[in-house]
Amino acid sequence: MVCMEERVESQGFYEMLWDCDHCDTKGLLGKSQRHCANCGAKQNPDKRYFPKPGEQQRVDGHKYEGSDRTCPACSAPQSAKSTNCTHCGAALDGAAEVRGVVTPVAPKPKRKLWPIFAVLGAIALVIFAIWYFFIRTKEVKMTVTAHRWERAIGIEEYGDRQDTAWRNEVPSDARMVSCHREQRSSKQVQDGEECRMERVDKKDGTFEELKKCRPKYRSEPVYDDRCNFTVRRWKEIDSVSATGTGLSPVWPSQNMPPAQAMETLGARRAGKRTEKLILDFGKQSCEVGDGAWRKYTDNTAYKVEVRARSGDIVCKSL
Repeated sequence: MVCMEERVESQGFYEMLWDCDHCDTKGLLGKSQRHCANCGAKQNPDKRYFPKPGEQQRVDGHKYEGSDRTCPACSAPQSAKSTNCTHCGAALDGAAEVRGVVTPVAPKPKRKLWPIFAVLGAIALVIFAIWYFFIRTKEVKMTVTAHRWERAIGIEEYGDRQDTAWRNEVPSDARMVSCHREQRSSKQVQDGEECRMERVDKKDGTFEELKKCRPKYRSEPVYDDRCNFTVRRWKEIDSVSATGTGLSPVWPSQNMPPAQAMETLGARRAGKRTEKLILDFGKQSCEVGDGAWRKYTDNTAYKVEVRARSGDIVCKSL
């Protein structure tokens, strides 16, 4: 069984960026610059954003303590462990957690819907046509003209048979065993990983860069011994059959070997029995089970289900 569990590896913590609402200073650091370096205005945590790839600033030794909370008095973002606002001194009891930034996902190209609806409409039309011309049924009266039957008994002979099997399936009484290597199946073998980078806003002015990897697999053949061998078994070589009409079918009896025979070379015995029971409706016939076969009476009309277009009897409805 192939394991597809994803491996997650942290690549470190980096500063989020924010832009000042008051003086329009751009690219301030979310963790280390809680106030604008140009005008002193407090950071707006809702304006944090991810830096461009390759331009992020690493936060070495960063210990994540929890999401920032917004001061209820002055709205300045404060550390999760703070009890009072470092900007205005207000108590942070009941302060709400700041909103995070969702990792941006590349927009999917808009798909034109009309081709999809056209295909669905064509499929619906084909399904309707198949139903109308080949499946739709109706009831009509048809007369049973005859009950027919066919019975057959196979004739088996005991002798040497050639066969082939995988080594672990070769019977214990096999003779003249000859084997060769052959592909029996295949197996999935890990062949590296497929990785992607994901940024997760920690909501404390930093984001964590995660490397997420899933194993990649390739298919390899599994070889085993395929063996040819000789074994003595019963095998059907012929059959004897009998046919007739009416509700009293019989099994063939002429030229039949016994039902039991010693396992000696060339010995023969009666084998598998098969039976067909057929109802005739004029030029149409249906093979049915014993219960349906005996339910109907010759020269009597019955309501039967037929294909509406072709008039063919739906035999399984009998």
